Amino acid sequence: MIRKNLLFIKMLNIKTSSKILFDRFMTRFVPSKETCPVCGSRGECHVHAYYGRTITDFVNGRRHKCSISVMRVICDSCHHTHAILPDHIIPYGTYGLFFVLRVLSEHIFQFRSIESICERYEISISQFRKWKCLFRQHKKLWLGELENLKTDTRDFMKTLVSNPYNGFSSEFISHFAFSFLQSHKNPSVCCSESAGYCQKIFLPDYRIT
Repeated sequence: MIRKNLLFIKMLNIKTSSKILFDRFMTRFVPSKETCPVCGSRGECHVHAYYGRTITDFVNGRRHKCSISVMRVICDSCHHTHAILPDHIIPYGTYGLFFVLRVLSEHIFQFRSIESICERYEISISQFRKWKCLFRQHKKLWLGELENLKTDTRDFMKTLVSNPYNGFSSEFISHFAFSFLQSHKNPSVCCSESAGYCQKIFLPDYRIT
């Protein structure tokens, strides 16, 4: 998997949907300019296939489902394939990053009760609790045991939503080899001949305006 930095700006300033950002990014994506995260070859990747994903977003005050077509590229040098995902798409998840952070923010900053949040966003309480637990786990993982105890959850969330997200997402993946708020484990490489897995993130391709 090749994760691409997209969120240069503060997430609170984003006024569009995950799908629009995804489609805008993919129109400018050039596979032949990629570096394979497995073998390090540059200029050896080309389009291999596409697969569909459904992303749940929250647009104009309403829950919204949309479909995206995820590109997979293959490296001619090592024959590994990689899905191309901008950083606002959580790997293996059906909810976009904006949706999850919006839900958690309303709870963390006590804008609404848990029941009201779940009703507004049409999610179950069990799903909400899973996101809350995962957020806390990744906060602790990122900050470390002692710093996590000293850092209020609200302050941590403010940092995420008020600062450019791309630097944080890059460093998080570099440290832990999976994405922030990614709940499913990464698949392992079964054998050298199969399409293996390697999640890395590269420099941003363009600035959102």
